[in-house]
Amino acid sequence: MTPSLAQLAELVRQAEAKTRAKKIEAETQHAAEQFRAAEKRSRAALGRMHAARPACTRALEQADADEHLLKDLVRKLAQFKSSLSSDAEAERLIATSQAEIDRTRQEAKAELEVAGRELDEARRELRTAVDAYRQHRRELERLQPELLEQFADADRLLWDAESHFPGGQLQLLAHEVEAGVHAYGQLSKLEQYARLKVWIGRFRYHQAGPDRDAGNAEEMQALAHKVFQQLKWLSRQYEPGYIEAFRQDFSTDWAAYVAEAQEQLVQAVEAHRRARAEAADQPLHPRARLAAETNGPRIEPDRADHDHPDEPEDDGRGESGD
Repeated sequence: MTPSLAQLAELVRQAEAKTRAKKIEAETQHAAEQFRAAEKRSRAALGRMHAARPACTRALEQADADEHLLKDLVRKLAQFKSSLSSDAEAERLIATSQAEIDRTRQEAKAELEVAGRELDEARRELRTAVDAYRQHRRELERLQPELLEQFADADRLLWDAESHFPGGQLQLLAHEVEAGVHAYGQLSKLEQYARLKVWIGRFRYHQAGPDRDAGNAEEMQALAHKVFQQLKWLSRQYEPGYIEAFRQDFSTDWAAYVAEAQEQLVQAVEAHRRARAEAADQPLHPRARLAAETNGPRIEPDRADHDHPDEPEDDGRGESGD
């Protein structure tokens, strides 16, 4: 290949890369919009199910109790039939009562079935949208990582979306921790601290919510134990700083706790990126570089999570270590 031909090939390659990058950005934006819409519909369907289930359950329980009472009254009527003033009236009331009980039961079951179908359809749509968004986001991260910041809200929504599926939040957390364990040591101290705080906050959020008992109970307990042990290992291995969420007696608004930790992680990543850019522009003395990389929120030094006397020792199945 001649030099001019090689240059032409490189120009074509760059043009193709830019075109593909622009296309994947648009596709990721479209996938994010579809994901947000699907999450909104699924959240509404989940809300309808949560509202319908208690009322329908009570109605079904009342129908069962009424039917039991009706059968008891029919038996008593058979014993005292000779004392009845009108057999026809008794038979009419029995038939009417049975019809009312059957109608109540059918209406409650029908309402639950409708809410269940809507929720199943919304969940299927949401799962498809989530998978599509993740696929496009991975491609965008490969081609234009600098554009990921504009999808931060959609990334955070992924955690909420998993709560629409039984056991989904814990499974998502398990995948994230498993995928992030090997790269954890390459993060700066601030990133390690914030990342671990996000993970343990999500774990405690799962523990405190109704999702902890969803799905296969034994399977979820085993997964929770595994995740908790991995988080404790990271804390002991790298000692990123003291995190109060590891303490058994610590409780808070876990959704707000996770949101704060996520914001700290964004700041830590930005601080590390800025420090690397400055170091690339102008070589720094090792001590100056260390100071730049650790610029950010203050962390209590030399105190790892596992050193706290109140830290739970085991399983992560109930209240941490319960």
